[in-house]
Amino acid sequence: MYDLVVLGGGSAGYSAAMTALKFKKKVCIIEKGPFGGLCILKGCMPSKTLIHSARINEIIKKSKTFGINVEGKVSIDTDKIIERKNRIIKGFADYRKGVVESKDIGLIYGKAEFISKNEIKVNNKIVKGKNILISTGSKEFIPEIPGLKETGYITSDEALELKKLPKSIAVLGAGPVGIELGYYFSGLGVKTTIIQRGEQILSNNDYDCAKELENALKNKGIQIYTNTSIKSISKDKKISFSHNNKEKEITVDEILVAFGRNPNLTGLNIEKASIKIEKGVIKSNNYLQTNIKNIYIAGDSSANLAVVNVAVEEGRVAAINMFSKKKEKINYNLFPMAVFSHPELAWIGIQEKEAKEKNLNVKIGKFYFKDLGKAECLDETDGFIKFVVDKKNNRILGVSIVGHEASDLIHEAIPLLYYKATLNDLKKMPHLHPTFGEIYSYLVDEMT
Repeated sequence: MYDLVVLGGGSAGYSAAMTALKFKKKVCIIEKGPFGGLCILKGCMPSKTLIHSARINEIIKKSKTFGINVEGKVSIDTDKIIERKNRIIKGFADYRKGVVESKDIGLIYGKAEFISKNEIKVNNKIVKGKNILISTGSKEFIPEIPGLKETGYITSDEALELKKLPKSIAVLGAGPVGIELGYYFSGLGVKTTIIQRGEQILSNNDYDCAKELENALKNKGIQIYTNTSIKSISKDKKISFSHNNKEKEITVDEILVAFGRNPNLTGLNIEKASIKIEKGVIKSNNYLQTNIKNIYIAGDSSANLAVVNVAVEEGRVAAINMFSKKKEKINYNLFPMAVFSHPELAWIGIQEKEAKEKNLNVKIGKFYFKDLGKAECLDETDGFIKFVVDKKNNRILGVSIVGHEASDLIHEAIPLLYYKATLNDLKKMPHLHPTFGEIYSYLVDEMT
């Protein structure tokens, strides 16, 4: 019997397995294949690789702004873009698989299903575990839209493999995946339309941040419709929808469905282990433990916060809580998040909308990139940095950034929140000039 049986070899499962080894435990990973997990194979790494190609094309197009003349027509080699992506992803996946194979970890390929709380059936064999971690990731959510299935569509999985780009594409959904892939296609010359049901793109973010990004994307030529309701889709890929209570129709060459993802629990037969599930989500406590004390859950399958840095931490914490007397909880408030379009959007901690919902006594500060010297030099003047600050003690509760390299800039905010820093603390920290990072110091000067 194994000390830990991990269902799924993605980021959460891999992290849990490696942590369990530190406790000298016997571990087995069951993976339906291919090995690597969503982030490596179909998520953050391939998408960011492709997005960078779109960004390079965008920079070339505006090269005259910087006094650089590119002679002749710039062409796009999508075969090479996809080949480069595949080569990079294979390297990541092979490395992770190599680490697992070099360790004393059992690795079984096949579809896993529960037989009992300690038994997993795979390839007509029974694998027993004292503890089991569910880390089976997520799957695309495809809503019922009249005509969608009959017409045909692609998801992010297929979008990452397209070697022949359509002339036009409609992206249904304006969450992080829809925004990122919309930017990618547009950046490579595809006429791109984003259709969002809610009143703003990125509905979980502050309105002003989402609107700033939306305006920047529109200026790049992306058509964005918010406050919509899709009525039907015909076989010639004509999309009929209402927009602000007015009827609209567009016809495109391709449709990308990007309505988000749900936990992938298909075929696990979790009822055989008496695991509680509500509305497609497995219930767990603060220690990532299900109602069955030896069964834990981590990563996208937990639906806590579906990003890879959270998955890694959940895998680690789940394994610690299995094998250590000292239990750990996760402070999800300290995880930075980002949308990797251009400009980017990144945030950490409490956003303004959450502060209002909780009736927190806060003050809000903003400083715009257009007033930052380095941004002016690089012609990267879209966006702003925003602080949510406790009025009582000036403690920084949240930071949001829309702008160039926001996903990197947000890292300065992590220690600020972790050590419960105030505006006065930040004011004492010197920043290098001219940099994008010094935007923190300019905002704190305005707020103190």
